[in-house]
Amino acid sequence: MSLEQKLKENEIKNILIVDDMPANIEGAKKYFKQVKNLGVKVDYASSAKEAKEKIKSAYEAKEKYSLVLSDLSMEEPKSGLEVASEAFRHYARPFIVTGFNYGGSESHGHGPSTSLYPISESGGSFRGKKENPAIWESVFESSLNYLQEPHSKMLGAAIKRYEHVFGRPMPDGAVEVCMLSFVDIK
Repeated sequence: MSLEQKLKENEIKNILIVDDMPANIEGAKKYFKQVKNLGVKVDYASSAKEAKEKIKSAYEAKEKYSLVLSDLSMEEPKSGLEVASEAFRHYARPFIVTGFNYGGSESHGHGPSTSLYPISESGGSFRGKKENPAIWESVFESSLNYLQEPHSKMLGAAIKRYEHVFGRPMPDGAVEVCMLSFVDIK
């Protein structure tokens, strides 16, 4: 299935990329330029605070984000979980994209890597740093593939129903249930 087909099938129209490292944002911009060419709007935030404000504003403007890809550690060690919670609250599908072992050398077997949550154990680990556009390509493709898995489709359908029925941001209890998908983040 082509990238264009995956975007359409997953109803991806607006994406928010969140990372506090300028080099990582630049790597994302280089990759997501092609996604913009497919008619998808891509925005960027350099902090959890900025991301949460953008998520709320986009929802209020009826241009909610379909997908949020956020770093884990920004203002606080797990700020990305706050971003994910805000994304769920406003009916976006969040993923955490976090680097680890960046202190290791490129040639070391456990060297710099990037993990994608909630799918890190099943194909969400990538060798390389987020400053590399190819890492963003892998992260994005894996995110779109994950959205097609049966359990992910069920969560997406439940989120859509809730939005359709209530038409307002999700309450804390519903957000907490959605956040269970991130229990593996250490």
